[in-house]
Amino acid sequence: MQATTNHGGLLAQQHDDSGEPQRDLRAEFVLTLLSKRREAIAGRAGSGIEEEWTEDEEHYQGIDDANRNFQNANQLYRSRKTAIIGGQTRQQGPARSVVFLNITRPYTDAASARVADMLLPTDDRAWEIKPTPLPRLNGAQLTMLAQAMGATDPAAVHAQMAAQAAEAKEAAERMQQAIEDPLVESNWHGEVRQVIEDSARIGSGVLKGPFPITRTARMTRKDPATGLTEFIKVDEIKPGSKRIDVWNFFPDPACGENLHNGSYTWERENIGPRQIKEMLADPSYETAELLAVLREGPARTREGTEAVYRPGENEFEMWIFYGHCAREHLARMGVEMEEGDEDRVPTMAVMINDRLVKVVLSPQEDGEFPYDVLAWQRRPGMPWGVGISRQVRTAQRMLNGAARAMMDNNGLSAAPQVVIGNGVTPEDGVWSLRPGKIWRAEANADVSDVRGAFNAFTVPSAQVTLMNTIQFALKMAEDTTGMPAMLQGIRGDAPNTLGGMQMQNNNATSVLRRLAKRFDDYMTRPHIQRYFDWMMTYSDDESIKGDFQIDVRASSALVERDAQQQFLMTLLQVSANPVYELDPAKLAAELCKGQRLDPTNFQYTDEQKAQRAQQGQDPTVQAKAQLLAAQARKADADATNTGMETLYSGVQTGQLISMNPAVATLADGLARSVGFQDQDAAPIVPQGGWITPQQQPDPGAVPNNTDPLTPLRPDSPLLGVRQGIETPAADGARG
Repeated sequence: MQATTNHGGLLAQQHDDSGEPQRDLRAEFVLTLLSKRREAIAGRAGSGIEEEWTEDEEHYQGIDDANRNFQNANQLYRSRKTAIIGGQTRQQGPARSVVFLNITRPYTDAASARVADMLLPTDDRAWEIKPTPLPRLNGAQLTMLAQAMGATDPAAVHAQMAAQAAEAKEAAERMQQAIEDPLVESNWHGEVRQVIEDSARIGSGVLKGPFPITRTARMTRKDPATGLTEFIKVDEIKPGSKRIDVWNFFPDPACGENLHNGSYTWERENIGPRQIKEMLADPSYETAELLAVLREGPARTREGTEAVYRPGENEFEMWIFYGHCAREHLARMGVEMEEGDEDRVPTMAVMINDRLVKVVLSPQEDGEFPYDVLAWQRRPGMPWGVGISRQVRTAQRMLNGAARAMMDNNGLSAAPQVVIGNGVTPEDGVWSLRPGKIWRAEANADVSDVRGAFNAFTVPSAQVTLMNTIQFALKMAEDTTGMPAMLQGIRGDAPNTLGGMQMQNNNATSVLRRLAKRFDDYMTRPHIQRYFDWMMTYSDDESIKGDFQIDVRASSALVERDAQQQFLMTLLQVSANPVYELDPAKLAAELCKGQRLDPTNFQYTDEQKAQRAQQGQDPTVQAKAQLLAAQARKADADATNTGMETLYSGVQTGQLISMNPAVATLADGLARSVGFQDQDAAPIVPQGGWITPQQQPDPGAVPNNTDPLTPLRPDSPLLGVRQGIETPAADGARG
């Protein structure tokens, strides 16, 4: 058997002993991958999106055709390289202004920062794992279900379903924690924040995950026999997520607006020799191919449009492929597969220097690509979007044109233009103005008066007109981006009223609400769904698995959190009234979250709550109760004093009447005039049991007291104002 090889170690064809050519499945597989890579690279380049990305990157850096030659090469490598290759050189011409008043960068940074603050809170998450809701069954359905389950009572079915619901809720919480742990280890907030910044700058951001990554766990272990402590490092494979530079991502050109509708994806990554040597320890890589790559060195020809930064000369281009490949090709590469009827299997392949160094089955069994693209504003028919840099492009060009024209006009109008007649020459031969300069009028001068040999005029200034154009450009920047300058802190033109402020805030956040919804639909939901599938497939913890659903509801709600702060303050004030049945602690926690503060830093711990419960009620409540009791006692004392004063006045009145009976008629008239009613007077209609004053027993007949512990005290049977007087006879008031 003989074989011929081509560059890169690809076997072109093989011949058996009879001379008949045989299919080399490995070479065929590699050529198939290379053809798909060329297709992806050509498709993205032919769409024109790369030119727009370059323009967006340039405007974000403050570069255009007028000032390109004045920028440093390391500020934007691709822009500088394109200018050099295209033969653009610095041309000598009239001195014109090349100022670039960059409003693209602050608008882009402000938009991305505001979106990141709203969508990535430090104390909350934009997703939640919940168990699927249990079906509501009527009586007949419960009876049928009970019979199917072997139960005799539908109530037992209800109890069992409730127990299953509680177990499902606990399992969902454990699944949520299992997903959140690798996200925290992957620096989820930091990676997604970079994706949002890419999306705001050039319109698109790419997030990859979950993909297998080796993480090192460090722990200590103490030997119980010797008492020595040992430091241990354990390598484990966990899922992870990271941001991908959009320049290094090449989807299938036929994917449309959703990259998951395509057949494959390619990712480019620049790595060094050290990383390739570390791959030698991974058994999933082919050692012979990696050693060949190290011997060859980095390929001289770079595939695809390069990223913004300058790649190093010793860096290798590693290409990662995700897609469906033929089963026979994978079998030739030694990939272990289960028996199945499908001819094409989800695959992940890695190539370096056009050498196939790794082929394995895709970690996602359903073949879904581990990539998500966040488009700031959708483009029809493309997975890429339109960013803030592109939206503010027209206003930026208007501002640059007006500012440069104003600077040129200021330069012309700053000094007068001088006109010199014929025959007038400078004494020193230098044609420039300076103080004390001497000019010579030649004999052939066409002027007789030297004052007419010179004339100066000033170029009119157009600063006011050009400044109006600049203000118009700044206003157009706000309108085209939907980001008022007031919300960015650029200038303080906020409305004077609270209602005006709320209206402007609602109008400004409408764009953010749209972006938050796109973030939920195209970033959070598919990304967390793949993590859920990963845990269901590879996790050894059976307690986290179950029938769950992903609730992505927080992103759009988080955008509204700022607008809810004023209303929450009102609720917090009325929460002290038990009629509203509001919890002040929960309201205070929501207020802290709205200000991006962790409420647990201000809340009582469990130990403090237990200590307060042991101490009893709040001292303020106890003080209020004691105050109410003291006020009640004071009211009783005041009533007693009033009664005693009334009785004393009655005694004095009785004494006065006994000495002067004629006063009684006058006193009765005065008493009736103020509404007094005599309690001793007989009613008009006699009532049973009424005792007249003549029928009252003699108060002098005091019963004998037989109790030695009770002092002698006669009862007082008198009624009305006389009740309570113990010695009416002594006072002369006996009736």
